[in-house]
Amino acid sequence: MQPVSIGLVGLNFGRHICEELTSPSNAFARLARVCDVDQEKACAVAEQFHVPAAPSLEALLVDPDIEAIGLFTGPNGRAELIRRIIRAGKDVMTTKPFEVDPTAALAVLQEAKALGRVIHLNSPNPRPYGEMAVIDAWLSAGVIGHPTLAQSSVWCYYGPTAADGSWYDDPLRCPVAPIFRLGIYPLNGLLTIFSDPVSIQVTHTRVETQRITPDNAAATIRFADGAIVNLLASFVVGGNDYYKNSLTLCGTKGVIYYQVGPRPREGSWTSNLQLATEDGIEERTVTCHAGEYDWEFFAHRVRKEVAEDQTTPAQIVSAIRIMQAMSRAESSGETVRIGKE
Repeated sequence: MQPVSIGLVGLNFGRHICEELTSPSNAFARLARVCDVDQEKACAVAEQFHVPAAPSLEALLVDPDIEAIGLFTGPNGRAELIRRIIRAGKDVMTTKPFEVDPTAALAVLQEAKALGRVIHLNSPNPRPYGEMAVIDAWLSAGVIGHPTLAQSSVWCYYGPTAADGSWYDDPLRCPVAPIFRLGIYPLNGLLTIFSDPVSIQVTHTRVETQRITPDNAAATIRFADGAIVNLLASFVVGGNDYYKNSLTLCGTKGVIYYQVGPRPREGSWTSNLQLATEDGIEERTVTCHAGEYDWEFFAHRVRKEVAEDQTTPAQIVSAIRIMQAMSRAESSGETVRIGKE
């Protein structure tokens, strides 16, 4: 298979994706051009990765050698950018959070499906594999019964980050920042398990950051069937277990533990899963794939070699509705109902 030719837009975060696309181990996608509103930055990154810089998104859209756009701008207004891309006949790999407006997000996802265009994210992933495949199999077998309670966490250490005027500093564009930027990973996984969220309550603090937005946060989400999820996220937790999603998932017949406790060895990105039921304890270890960009599946989808994604537009938009309600909960300090379409 020929690798998909990618024009990458948004180089603040996107420069890290350039490394993935130029890695010899990536046989499914290649970096062809880069673009950023900051032309100086675009030229510098282009020189670093030995590709041409494009003066604008439009220049990429009319380039017949560009098959897909890697879109790594901020989430605000991303749906409209994606609409321009898919109407130009190109596919999209982008990142979480997908959007801040659930109505705009759903509309563009539905339009992409109607046009036969591909939109992939790193979270939720378009297919369950690794740890989520194991959890999905256990849930499908009904071994823990009805899921009723979950606690999930993700953290890292960013230190006393200074304000830089980016969207990270704006509570309206980056509500409850640790959950919006990191907690979205476990939240997207949880929404494949729990459905119909009805309310959210948040608690947040500023421990070290010099931004207006917080660096330490928790959210409690209630679901229509009575299930409760507690989600913790932080930018001020040090140690070796950075960026590790942890989950305790309780059901009426048993409990699933995912990456609870320290990693088995330094630098390990394996996932440790345990299933505890009346029949005993089953343990599994798989390679961790949380938050990865699935370039292999993306390439097969672009080439029309595999069926549609298993992640639905409704699942993607459900997380955005929760984030929208979370923004209101952050400003009000109250429990807020989560809206529906």
